[in-house]
Amino acid sequence: MNVGLYQGVAGMVASERRIESIAHNLANLGTPAFKRSSIATQAELVNPGKKAALATVTKKRVDFAQGLLDRTENPFDLALLGDGFFAVEGPGGEMYTRNGSFRVDDKGVLQTIEGHMVAWKGARGRLDAVGQAITIDAAGNVSQGTRRAGQLMVVAFEDQTKLGLGRSGYWRASADMLPVPSRAEVHQGALERSNVNAVDELVQLVSVQRSFDSSASLMDMIDQSYRRLNQKS
Repeated sequence: MNVGLYQGVAGMVASERRIESIAHNLANLGTPAFKRSSIATQAELVNPGKKAALATVTKKRVDFAQGLLDRTENPFDLALLGDGFFAVEGPGGEMYTRNGSFRVDDKGVLQTIEGHMVAWKGARGRLDAVGQAITIDAAGNVSQGTRRAGQLMVVAFEDQTKLGLGRSGYWRASADMLPVPSRAEVHQGALERSNVNAVDELVQLVSVQRSFDSSASLMDMIDQSYRRLNQKS
């Protein structure tokens, strides 16, 4: 019965984590360039040998699939088509994002909505928010009128699944992860949608809820068995 109790608790914990992941995906349905995550549960052998036992392990996986592009016609809205990230200068070092909802401050600095400066290749370009039209081509080259301001830094990683996601929604790379040039195309006047499909998430939510209920029923059956055994003793 102890094995049954363990399996019941493990099943409920795994279902709870999956529900939290689905809820997080649904909450970010309207967040530009948000990437959905999923939770996988599997049994792994621990302490190989005479005391070997099975342990339930949950792992988080991020789906980096491309989201659809929505036209906004805002010249400071940028979307990436293909694998890659905009580099951003964060307080603790370089950060990465696919959310290209940018703005220009009164000093001509292109920055994120949170105020982080967007990284450029070479010298940082200066822009005039009320000056001539700003154009950005597919390679990230920025021009204002006839003046070339520079090129935005768009990078990729050989294994982007190793990136860590911070609470602020920006990705960070470990010291051994070196960025490489990205082949992603920059689209001006557009934003990438979240790749969350609401219908798929709701279907999964129903399935996980049923799994949780099954584990709860198992726990209840074991509890009743213990009660009967205690009454007989």
